Amino acid sequence: MHCGKHLSFKATVSRAATPVVATPLFGCCRLQRPCSTEFYGCRSHSSYPKLPSFSPRDLQQTILPTVSHITRATKDDDAIASQLASADEVYTPVVCPDFSKKKIYPDIENKFFNRKKEYDMITGHLNRKPSKPLLLLGPINSGKSALLRWIVEQEKSRVVYLNCGIESVFTPELMAQQLRKRARMLFSQMGIKSIKIFVKTLKPAPNLVGLLAKAMDTASPTGELLNACESEFFPEDTSKDLTAVINTYNLILVNTTFWKKEPIIVIDEFNVLRQWKAKGNDALQNLLEFLKRICKEKKRAHIVLASSDFFMVSWLRQKGFDGTQRKVQVVGDLTSAEAFVYVCGGKVLNRKGFKEEWPGLMAQSKATKELGMIPEDWKKVWSVCGGNMYLLRNCVADATQYNSWDKGVAETLSEPQEDVTTALDFPETIPPPTDSTGPRIWGTEHYKAVLRLIAANPYHAVRRKEVLAALRDIGIAENVTAADVLLSMVEFNVVSLRPYSIMAQDIPREAFFYEEWGVEEKDSVVTMRSPAHPCCSF
Repeated sequence: MHCGKHLSFKATVSRAATPVVATPLFGCCRLQRPCSTEFYGCRSHSSYPKLPSFSPRDLQQTILPTVSHITRATKDDDAIASQLASADEVYTPVVCPDFSKKKIYPDIENKFFNRKKEYDMITGHLNRKPSKPLLLLGPINSGKSALLRWIVEQEKSRVVYLNCGIESVFTPELMAQQLRKRARMLFSQMGIKSIKIFVKTLKPAPNLVGLLAKAMDTASPTGELLNACESEFFPEDTSKDLTAVINTYNLILVNTTFWKKEPIIVIDEFNVLRQWKAKGNDALQNLLEFLKRICKEKKRAHIVLASSDFFMVSWLRQKGFDGTQRKVQVVGDLTSAEAFVYVCGGKVLNRKGFKEEWPGLMAQSKATKELGMIPEDWKKVWSVCGGNMYLLRNCVADATQYNSWDKGVAETLSEPQEDVTTALDFPETIPPPTDSTGPRIWGTEHYKAVLRLIAANPYHAVRRKEVLAALRDIGIAENVTAADVLLSMVEFNVVSLRPYSIMAQDIPREAFFYEEWGVEEKDSVVTMRSPAHPCCSF
């Protein structure tokens, strides 16, 4: 199949607006997910103005003419269209704001936007005693790294922060060097008195002893003293020895008891470590054991491992990092109401919990203000971008460049469309992950079956057990199971297997939970890589 020619459809995708759900905050007080364009407070969904239904046929008439799609229509399309017609409506006001009256905010993308709940939940976890490493996941480009940067800024005096997507850590030797660079933070946080107590049990170099003797207990460590500590405990000749660096981290963390608050080790884009070659397996296992034990067993540091790759749940389990030894939370995309405010502006809560005016992406330049937006434009944008902040930013930028929302939406769909085409027609060209233990065991028919299930679901999220049943119906090779096939698709990053998280509200709770024999059961859900991918499914 080719995607250069526009073809007709009987059904296409409608994206449901996530309902407002009251959820507990890590077992504490209950919070209402903010969903008002006036103020993100405790207003129920039923109090919003009722809007005309946005049906699959509406979407076909408004979105499809702007792009070329991959046709996958079958005799099931009428049934899919019927199911989609029951999806919740997109949240949008009858009239969009008057952007001409807005002040221009050119740096709007650098401001903190309405991640107050997620911010509070993560910082609350980090302000308690260490218990389990936190595996922080989220859809690609959902704003997870930006949220982490805000938290690191707030807690910077006790954070060892490493972004593997920016720094080179493709080997154990490079990882050792990066961790060694960041060890100064530990000595800086310890303070003079704690450093003196720590080195008493050791035999430090005379230079370090002399510097400590001159320093007052209440003073802050000088740059000269920090350099001496680094040279003493992280010598240059072991700078590429990951085991030696880990052992020194362990020595410092275990033998220092005077932290004001326990240090935090944050490793963002943690999935990069999957690229280590086989010869680095021992070093990788040592690193994982250190991160696990220093937090869960010794309770000397908080550990945060962040990634947009949901396969990391299975990968860590394979490495002995199972569910009893880690906590998983998901930073989801924005809900429909939040996404509208993100683009068009409205009242939000800042990090301190106070109301403030968010100008919206539409106020970032004179050109965006002149582009304007009407409710029908917003429906098109939401149907393709969902609440993904990266897609929304790009769509606004592209629409501004072309002075057309239709062209902006089409540009947003171009890359996901290529991904879907490749997985459907040329799956053999998708390279295997570096650490893959076996060949690809899924094919076009498996991907097509899963894609259709996801596209037909109002929330584009299907429980794992339903996907496994569909894969069995398609047929699988001998000596493998449907679960193996699904996991292979996740490993090759063509779909995601997402666990339930109280933190994320972009997919409702009922998508994960179901009743069986009178007992509520929970299951992970299978989703596409981004909200735009299901739009390329037919």
